[in-house]
Amino acid sequence: MIKNILSFVLVIVSLGLFAQTTLPNMDFEDWQQKHYSTLFPNNFYWECLPTTTWATGNPASTTVNIFPTTRTDDAQSGNYAACLETKSIMTQPASGTLFTGWFEPNLMNSVAHFGVPFTGKPDAFQGWYKYTSVSYSGTPDECAIYAILSRWNGSQRVEIARAELYSSQTITQYTYFNLPFVYVSALEPDTISVVFASSRYGDTFQGGIGSKLFIDNINLYYDLSPVQAVNIGEQKIVISYDNIRSSINIYRNTAADGKLELYDLTGKKIKTWSLQGNTSELPVPGLTTGIYICRYSIGNEKPRVQKIYVN
Repeated sequence: MIKNILSFVLVIVSLGLFAQTTLPNMDFEDWQQKHYSTLFPNNFYWECLPTTTWATGNPASTTVNIFPTTRTDDAQSGNYAACLETKSIMTQPASGTLFTGWFEPNLMNSVAHFGVPFTGKPDAFQGWYKYTSVSYSGTPDECAIYAILSRWNGSQRVEIARAELYSSQTITQYTYFNLPFVYVSALEPDTISVVFASSRYGDTFQGGIGSKLFIDNINLYYDLSPVQAVNIGEQKIVISYDNIRSSINIYRNTAADGKLELYDLTGKKIKTWSLQGNTSELPVPGLTTGIYICRYSIGNEKPRVQKIYVN
């Protein structure tokens, strides 16, 4: 039922502006009933909240009052989860879908616009799922679970990283998935598109009627190891935060003049240091608990950005 069109929203994560690095309602606890008919006031479909982030294909089938995506109390933990089921609508298989973006309903010509504001380069896409696969035309149906980081270049989309899972295996108990993002570009992303579907090829009206995907408690994982090595050509810098001494410790294998800038996640610059020598201890008292961004530069080399965690 859905023709997939990837759309993207600007996010900046490099030289000073930092925005959204997670998504709301990733435990799928928050839903609302959308009553769409004054003639039939009891008719409704489920919307995953907030609707500025999450969308489904449900609005396309209000004429028949059949909806592939619903809230369910069959949850991995908490009270609710998302249930996506491929259903027959107007004799065509309609995949259950849940995705970041917005939906343009128009019966069989409906369009899913993928993408919401996002900043960051997560290391993995995680969560819980279970799946029932129903074959069609002798072909086992597959579920789709994926996330794509990308960037607009004019009117063209450039894919930066992808984490994905496609499976035809029936899994009766909630199972954990941990999908690494595979980065194919060094560009900074300006969009994240997260997509779940009970039928992988549902956008071309292919799928097994009754295929059902449950999704709960997803996560975008960032490696916040307190000590990380950043390589710049033949140079290397190790940046760590000492929670006891409230200081940033620097080790470099060069004594050339360098610069370190510290930002919070709103993009506000907290402090700048000039670096000389191989080691430095940079006091930063008064930082509140959270994630901060260190931007290291030296000479004409491209700056490098690293996260630190203060607790």
